[in-house]
Amino acid sequence: MIVFRKAVLIIHGFTGKLYDNEYLMNYLELDPKFDVYARTLPGHYKERFSNANVADWKEFVDKQVEDLIRNGYHTIYVVGHSMGGILGTYVAGKYKEIKKLVLINAAFDYGNTKKGKGESFFAKILEKLQKTSPFIFYEFTKLVKESKNFLSKVKCDTLILRSLNDEVVPYDVGDTIYEKINTNNKWITDIKDAPHTVLSSERKEIVSGYIKDFLKGGLRWKKNKKKEI
Repeated sequence: MIVFRKAVLIIHGFTGKLYDNEYLMNYLELDPKFDVYARTLPGHYKERFSNANVADWKEFVDKQVEDLIRNGYHTIYVVGHSMGGILGTYVAGKYKEIKKLVLINAAFDYGNTKKGKGESFFAKILEKLQKTSPFIFYEFTKLVKESKNFLSKVKCDTLILRSLNDEVVPYDVGDTIYEKINTNNKWITDIKDAPHTVLSSERKEIVSGYIKDFLKGGLRWKKNKKKEI
C-alpha cells in the first residue's frame, strides 16, 4: 500500500513529554497533507523517570520509522527537539524515506553557562537530576558523545532552529551542526526571545508556522525562509 500523505514524526527531548510539542503536533495535524506521529521515549513515562539507555532510545525511534515505512509512507519528515534532535539525526542518516529533518535546539552539546548566565543552566540540570536517576542522565551524556558521528550521514533537507535565549544548549552548536551535516540543502534560523523549550513558549505559533513552511516547501518556503524569526 502506498500512502500519498506525508508522515511527520516528532521526537521530544530528554526528560520531556509529548505536551512539550503539543502545539506543533496539533498545528500540523490541521494540514490535510500531514499525518503526525509522536510517542513518549523509553524511560519518560512516569512523574519520576525510570531507567533507559542509549540502545533503548535508538531502537525505539528505529521501530517508529520502520512502522511508518511498513504502513506505506514513502515520504517521512522528522522533527526533533533537544535530545530528540540527536535521535532525529540518527534516523535521518539511516532511512532514505526521511526526506526532511528539523532540528530544534538539538543537544549535540549542553552546558550553556554563557547564555544561561550559569545559574539558570545549573538550575535546569539540578531539576533534571531530581527527576531522573544518575544512570539515565549518564546515558544521555553517552548519546551526546556518540551523536557527533550522526551528522555526516544525513543527506536530506535540514532546517536548524536555535533559540537566542536557550539556557541549555550553547549557541555555537547550531554552527557545528550546519558545518558537519552532509547536505547542500540546509538552513539555520535563530529564534528571538525564545527559551530552550521553544515549542511551549510564547513563540510557539510563529515557530510552528515556520516549520510548516519548511515541510511544505515550494515557493512559500523560498519566500519566507529567514536568518531570524
